[in-house]
Amino acid sequence: MNHVAEATQKLNTLSVISTRAQFGVNEAPTSVSVITKEEIEQKQGFQVKDLLKEELGMDVIQNGPPGTNTSVFMRGAGSSSTLVLVDGVQVNTNTVGSFNFADLTVDNIEKVEILRGPQSTLWGSDAVGGVINIITKKGTGAPTHSFSFEGGSFGTFKETGNSSGDLGFMDYSLSISRTDSEGFSAANEDRGNNEQDGYENTTLSTRLGRNFLEDGRVEFIGRYTKSQVDFDSFGPVDGKDFSKLDALYLAAPVQKSFFGIWDVKVNPTFAYDDLDSSNNSSTQSFIINRTYGVDVQNNVEITDFLSTTFGFEYEIRNGVNENSSLRQNIYNQGYYLQTQLHPGERIVLTAGFRHDVNSVFEDPTTYKFEGAYRILETNTRIRGAYATGFRAPSINELFFPNFGTPTLKPEESEGWEVGIDQSLLEGVVQVGVTYFQMDFDNLIETVDLGGFTFRAQNVAKATTEGVETAIDVALPKNFKVALNYTWLKARDDDDQPLQRRAEHSFSANLSHTWDKKLHSLVGVRVRSDTRSNNTGTQTADAFTVVRAALSYKVNKNLKVTARGENLFDEQYEEIFGFGTAGISGYAGFTWTFN
Repeated sequence: MNHVAEATQKLNTLSVISTRAQFGVNEAPTSVSVITKEEIEQKQGFQVKDLLKEELGMDVIQNGPPGTNTSVFMRGAGSSSTLVLVDGVQVNTNTVGSFNFADLTVDNIEKVEILRGPQSTLWGSDAVGGVINIITKKGTGAPTHSFSFEGGSFGTFKETGNSSGDLGFMDYSLSISRTDSEGFSAANEDRGNNEQDGYENTTLSTRLGRNFLEDGRVEFIGRYTKSQVDFDSFGPVDGKDFSKLDALYLAAPVQKSFFGIWDVKVNPTFAYDDLDSSNNSSTQSFIINRTYGVDVQNNVEITDFLSTTFGFEYEIRNGVNENSSLRQNIYNQGYYLQTQLHPGERIVLTAGFRHDVNSVFEDPTTYKFEGAYRILETNTRIRGAYATGFRAPSINELFFPNFGTPTLKPEESEGWEVGIDQSLLEGVVQVGVTYFQMDFDNLIETVDLGGFTFRAQNVAKATTEGVETAIDVALPKNFKVALNYTWLKARDDDDQPLQRRAEHSFSANLSHTWDKKLHSLVGVRVRSDTRSNNTGTQTADAFTVVRAALSYKVNKNLKVTARGENLFDEQYEEIFGFGTAGISGYAGFTWTFN
C-alpha cells in the first residue's frame, strides 16, 4: 500500500470532535481540516497562528512581532465571527468578541480542528465564519519526559518541559514553557521606527484523566498563560506601549455510555483573562473577561444508520472595564438537535436546528442541512451544505459608556457551499475543491455621529464568496507536496472590499522523510494585497515568503531541529504600517527520557 493510501486510511479513523457527532475526517459532510500532532512537529510552528496561516479560507493578521494582537478571519467573516475552543472551552473574549491568537503556543497540543462555514447550529454565537477547536494531548503508555530548547533571531529563546503517560489509576500530560524575545519594532522600521518591542510568555498546560465503570471517563483540563508584550499604536509609531495578560482555561468533562446506544457528556468550563494595558504610560486600562459554562451533550444511536445529537448549553458571560463603569453579565441558554443519516458507505445526511434564549437581545433560531454522496467506483465524494448563523454583539458594543447601544441585534448570516473530493492513482493524488457563498445582515459598525461621538449600530451588509482548492501528492522516495489555494471575494453593501481580507492566498509545502530519522520541509506562502482601512488609502501590498524546517533524530533520546523564516528577506506588511520579521533563523534540540 502506498503512503498516501495509508495516510488516507488513518485519517478515516481520526474523529472530528467539533462536529459533535465525531465523524471521520473523510466522512464529515462539512468542510473540515485537521492539523495533526505530526504536522505540528514537522512544521515547527512556534504558535497556533503560524499553522493557521497556511490553511484554506484563512486570513491571519498580526500587528508586528510575537505577542502583538493577532486576528483570524475565516471565509471573509469578521474576526469576532470565528469561534475558538480550547478543549471545549469557548475562549472568545466577552468585551471585544474575538480571540487574540498572539499567546497561544503549540505546547501540549494534540491536534487543531478547523470547521469552515456557519456552525451556529451546534456551537451558537460567533461560529459564523467557522470553528477552530484546539485539543490537548492525552497521556498514553509508559510515562515519558522531555526537555526542549530553541534559540535564534531577535534574541529569542524558548525552554519547554513535557511529561506524559498512563500511571494505571490515571493518565496525564503536562507541559510548561517559557519564551523570551527582544523582538523588533511593531511600527514598521522602514517607516523610521527602530525601537524593539519585546515579548515574554509562560504557558502551563495539563490534562488528567481516569476511566471508570468500563466505558466512563472523567478529566481535568487546564491551560494557564502569563505574558507581557511591548507594542506600538497611534499611527503606528514607536511608543512605550505595553500590555500584560493572565489567561486561564479550565474544563472538567465527564462522559458515560448507557445501554450501549446512548453516550452522555457533561462539560463544565471556565475561561478567564485579565488584560492590563498602557498607551505611552499615560492611558491605562484593566479589562477582565469571565465565562462560566456547562454543556450537556447526548449522542444516541437509534439504528445502525440513524443517530441523533442533542444537548443544552448554559453560559454566563461577564465583562469588566475597571477604568469605566462597565460591569456587565449576559446570560444565554442554547438548545440544539441534529440528526445524522448514514446508510452504507455512499450517503451521509445531517439536519439540525438550535434555539438560543438570551438575556439581552432577541432569541435567535438557526438551522443547518448537510449531505455527501460517495461514488465508490471512482473514489469521488460530492458534498454540500446550507446553514444560518449569528454573531452576538459584544459587551463593549452593547454597554461601553458613550459607545455601546443596548438595543443592538445579533449579526445574521446564511451560507451555502458545494464541494468535491477526488482520489486519483490509488490515493497518490488527493484533490478537494469547495465553492462557498455567505450573506451577512445587521453587521455592527462604529458610526460617527459627529461631535466626536461614536456609536455601535446595525448598519451594514456584506457578501463573501470564494473557492478553496487543496491538492496533496505523494511523490517517489518519500517526498510529498501539499498545495492550498483560496480565492475570496469579500464586499460590503457598497461593493467595496472588506478590510484585511486577501483575494488570493496560496501556500505550498514540499516535505521529505528519510529513514524515519530526517525530516525536511520547504514552504512558500503568497498573499495578495489587502485594505487596512475602509477608504482604501492604506494598503498592505502583496508578498511572498519562503521558510524551511529540518529535524534529525540522532538516537532514541536526542532530536535536533533547525528552521529558517522569510529566507529571501522579503520586506512586507500584513497590516499597513506594522512591521514583520526579515530573514531569521532558529535551532534547538529535544531530549527525551523515561
